[in-house]
Amino acid sequence: MRIGIITLCARRGRKQENLKKIVRFGEQAAEQGCRLVVFPEYSVNGPWVTYDPEARAEDLRRDAEPIPGPTTDLLTGHARRLRMAFCVGLAEKGLTASPFNTQVTVDAAGVLHKQSKLQPTVSEMAFYRGGGDFVAPFELEGRCFGVTICADNGSDAIHDLLHRQGARVFLAPHAGCIKKYEEPGRSWEELIAWHRERRLKRHREIAARLGVTAVYCDLKDPRERFEDLPEWVHYVSGKGAAFGPDGACLTENKGNEEALIIAEV
Repeated sequence: MRIGIITLCARRGRKQENLKKIVRFGEQAAEQGCRLVVFPEYSVNGPWVTYDPEARAEDLRRDAEPIPGPTTDLLTGHARRLRMAFCVGLAEKGLTASPFNTQVTVDAAGVLHKQSKLQPTVSEMAFYRGGGDFVAPFELEGRCFGVTICADNGSDAIHDLLHRQGARVFLAPHAGCIKKYEEPGRSWEELIAWHRERRLKRHREIAARLGVTAVYCDLKDPRERFEDLPEWVHYVSGKGAAFGPDGACLTENKGNEEALIIAEV
């Protein structure tokens, strides 16, 4: 089974623009025989985080949607047309004011699976609520998938539970925060090298420890030059990769780019 792994720059408050980009990448993945295409955390709504001074919680609440809802209905139609499933990051409207940070998978029949981030990070807490302790895998074409969103990948207990539940392909959508105080370098090239040895290492280790395939995809940073504004407290890598059950790298992009790469699982 072929999986498309997407890195893209999703902008806050530009849902329709982000969705057009998601569909275009989906079309490219379908042309190459992919049966599932995986997008980063926040890929539909863009990132709403405290280090963005213009991000307001009330705006996110208006931008959030129920699942199923307009975005999943739209992507279901494209999934039917392309004969492929989409896995995207969506702000999910629930029963209380703050939405969930959710990764939802839709196929030709509709919503197949959703997983909320269990523990929002410090920069998310003003906008999102946590998803409790519920995790469960989903099946697609005979493969069993688990989803762990960004910082939730710091918990071995989540991976262990998904593995016991039968997941053998782990999808890890990220808007991965590389803080400046971590001193990741002074150029995109240095940051990508730092990220590969520090952040991607976790996913190599997950794959090898549990004997699974680990798929990683990150947002692309909105800055072009490394020193460009906005003067945020961190960078994101624009990195995509997949690791096989022995921890070997199956595929990866160069980082800091909008790109499609493909993994066989």
